[in-house]
Amino acid sequence: MDETASYSLPMHSGASSRFLIGVAAVLATAGLLAGCSGSDDEGGSGSDGGRPSSTVVASDADVVLAVDGDDAVAHVDDRFQSYNIEMVEVTGGEFWKPYDSGPGKVTRPPIDLTSERLRNLARGLGPAYIRVSGSWANTTYFDPEGTSGGVKPEGFGGVLTGDQWKGVGDFARAVDGEVVTSFASGTGVRDAAGVWQPDQARSLLEFSKANDVPVVAAELVNEPSIPLGVPAGYDAAAFGRDFTTFKEMVDDVMPDLRIVGPGAVEDVTPIILKGPAIPAEDMFKAADGDFDVVSYHFYPKVSERCGSKEGPEVALTQEFLSRIETDKDFYEGLRDQYQPDAPMWVTEIAQAACGGDRWASTYRDVIRYVDSNGRLATGDGDAMFHNTLAASDYALLDEDGLVPRPNYWAAVLWHRLMGPAVLDVAHHPAPDLSVYAHCTPGAEDPSVTYAVVNSSETETRTVATGSGSAEVYLLTSDSLDSGSISLNGTVLAAADDGTLPPMEAEKATGSVEVPPASVAFVVEPTDVRACSR
Repeated sequence: MDETASYSLPMHSGASSRFLIGVAAVLATAGLLAGCSGSDDEGGSGSDGGRPSSTVVASDADVVLAVDGDDAVAHVDDRFQSYNIEMVEVTGGEFWKPYDSGPGKVTRPPIDLTSERLRNLARGLGPAYIRVSGSWANTTYFDPEGTSGGVKPEGFGGVLTGDQWKGVGDFARAVDGEVVTSFASGTGVRDAAGVWQPDQARSLLEFSKANDVPVVAAELVNEPSIPLGVPAGYDAAAFGRDFTTFKEMVDDVMPDLRIVGPGAVEDVTPIILKGPAIPAEDMFKAADGDFDVVSYHFYPKVSERCGSKEGPEVALTQEFLSRIETDKDFYEGLRDQYQPDAPMWVTEIAQAACGGDRWASTYRDVIRYVDSNGRLATGDGDAMFHNTLAASDYALLDEDGLVPRPNYWAAVLWHRLMGPAVLDVAHHPAPDLSVYAHCTPGAEDPSVTYAVVNSSETETRTVATGSGSAEVYLLTSDSLDSGSISLNGTVLAAADDGTLPPMEAEKATGSVEVPPASVAFVVEPTDVRACSR
């Protein structure tokens, strides 16, 4: 490509835009040209909140990207961006059917975790936690010796074989994953008085140790807030009693296992019920401060499968994007009261519960995906678990052919560019524009990456770095409802074996145009102390 040439990126919603690329400039529009330094002695000296000493500021840009201060405000988990493979995917069974296959659920065969394509695509997301849980885990019988013959015992809804669990371990080791799980909690693991018995959980952990399945964390039960797979009338007192038994078993079998909980949902944003069957605060009290990691689930809505009437028109609204803040503030408040300094894990998150809406699989959801990552990356050890990797409409991969969806490519870029060290972003006034900053991981020279999210469907925004230079990774699509996504104008696609294409930046000087409904990752050299360590 001619280094001084310009080209048009495909845009959606009828928006047209020029992203001008060259050795000298990436310009917002003709005439929006950054000021430049005419000689070495024009730059300032010293450091101002981490801004490089020689600055070239595009004064006409809507936002000049900058961080506030030299220190990181948080260090999220190295596996911050993680994902779920539902237990029912491992065992086979009923799960949410993709819309193009009809309504409701469909019985699926077990997922092929040996697939070369799946493993290569998952490697693009590693390191990550792989959560094997979900509502179906609450009634799954672990049968390491095959004594059940595949027939689920009374009180259970499915059977997990030893070979299937070994397969989870093999997959995790192959893709730089660590396993998080939960255990059966239904009538099949309870005595006549309804008291939870730890035999099944003990068997799974002992088997994991003996067969090198890298289980590093576990919840007692998936979503105790919703009475699915627990006895009728299950309450906080019963949870506390069961939790005590669970912790004693963990201390005996796998004392280094991180205990995660309570796995709350429904306290703030109603999903299935009008409120939780067991309030989160009651579970905190019942557990008596014994969670190593505090967890909750968040979906901004349910899908149309479960009765939602909200359509895709809400996807880019600030009201929709900010719904997560209310839940986040609520659960963090409980954490601060009962488990100070514990990491926060959102162990399920996606566009909508109940398999996602039709638009969960499209480019339209990329704005929410990246914006939610930025909103959640605020505390030491924090992590989020997208639901799911490869099942139903909210999955990162289309289960039919394991084709990466737009959110997958956004996840890959986040993983590559947004490191664990989180920086405070200097205030900016532009509406419908969110900016998040992290130190760039693995960079030869210290740099900061800004994730710039333009949620406006009509307005183009311009940003500039304080140094006047940057590398830009711009994500766009030709339609909000498209299943494809482009990086700097090139449609992204994986090879047949799942290996990823080159995902290279365009070098920019001056103002950078961020078109309507797009995401730009902007990488700038920095002398911020947090990124120089």
